Amino acid sequence: MRTLIGLLCVVFLAGCVSTKTAQIENGRAAALRGKTVAVTERPRAAFAAISRGKAMFGMIGGIAMIEGGRELVQEDDIQDPTPVLSRALILAAQTQYGIVPASAAPVQIDTTDVLKLADAASGADVLFDVQQTGSQFRYIGFSSRYVVESGYKFRVVDVHSRALIAEGFCFKSTKDDPTPTTHDELLANKAALLKQTLDVQRDQCASQFEAQVLNIPGPQAARN
Repeated sequence: MRTLIGLLCVVFLAGCVSTKTAQIENGRAAALRGKTVAVTERPRAAFAAISRGKAMFGMIGGIAMIEGGRELVQEDDIQDPTPVLSRALILAAQTQYGIVPASAAPVQIDTTDVLKLADAASGADVLFDVQQTGSQFRYIGFSSRYVVESGYKFRVVDVHSRALIAEGFCFKSTKDDPTPTTHDELLANKAALLKQTLDVQRDQCASQFEAQVLNIPGPQAARN
């Protein structure tokens, strides 16, 4: 059942979280100075390898997409992007607002319930919760070309008031690229191009969250 739910969330990348964006208020942002900010560490989101052959077999093929993605991640050493994204947001908030990164280990949790998130981060003042909603590559129509897609959710939680004070969703896709890649190109050299594309999408989402959630102006803001 968990695999089935994971499949639906990955294929629709935003299907299991709110896509709402609410920027932190100026007063709350200013009050971040000197506050201790913790981050979450979630179970890794699924990666779906959606090929035409697997798609022909319905739900059985869907499960095969998730399993194929898991094997690809393991065999080609595709790293979990969320710790890098979390660190980028912490660094941006530290530079802009003077927050203090928590010295404790990341909060290990697997829930979207704000009250539970706040309770799990006791000892910190604020929690940055970065959740990858999924990533995938999928074939385009009847062509031999593929697109790569990533989705992320970012929540900022006031631990003491147990309240969500800002949030955002980011979805990136190569579907509009003028020259989509082939399956073989994506996976050549230990999936080098796939890794590069996922890294670019991760960094684009970091810039988007900085601008739209944390209200930190930057060179990416106009492009996201």
